[in-house]
Amino acid sequence: MSDGPHRSLNMRPGWKKVAEFADNRVFTLEEIGNAAASALSRDWRADVPDALARCVCETLGGQRDSLFRDQKVTELEAQRRNTAGHELGQILLDCAIRRVVNGGLGGDAAAEAAADALGVWGARHGREVEEHYCRESTLRRAENVRTRIEEGIGRTDRTAIARQLLKLEAAAAPRTPSKQTGIDDGVQL
Repeated sequence: MSDGPHRSLNMRPGWKKVAEFADNRVFTLEEIGNAAASALSRDWRADVPDALARCVCETLGGQRDSLFRDQKVTELEAQRRNTAGHELGQILLDCAIRRVVNGGLGGDAAAEAAADALGVWGARHGREVEEHYCRESTLRRAENVRTRIEEGIGRTDRTAIARQLLKLEAAAAPRTPSKQTGIDDGVQL
């Protein structure tokens, strides 16, 4: 007997953990959100080149006037070659370009673009988990898992995570959720 459809997911281990937490009502939305934050951070480190992150920070956070918006878009588009094979990097680049086109420049624009990219990435994985659960389980269970993943991700502060990942803040990125092993550990009341 299987422990659940999350075992056969063809995803990175962090997202399998998110699916496991979302499938089990014992885990709170905060725990799902913490697992998702950890998975997002791991994916960022694996999929966003440092040169791209620096370029986004410099281009969006630069002090040049918004009259040079077209030049900023050109600078960002030049990074396309650095994102080949890096899906999350491509999403970050698209979100950064969208910020520039919509006039989003300044200190927090890079963090907001990165938070948008993390939101898109998390939603993509939620839909992927739902699709897998539709094939391996029931439609109702699949919808429930996706809803809990979305609610868990909604409780995370993606902008704070983005600031940490872009190295705009000194704090460390979220860690993997710890297992509860003590006799007093268990379901939070």
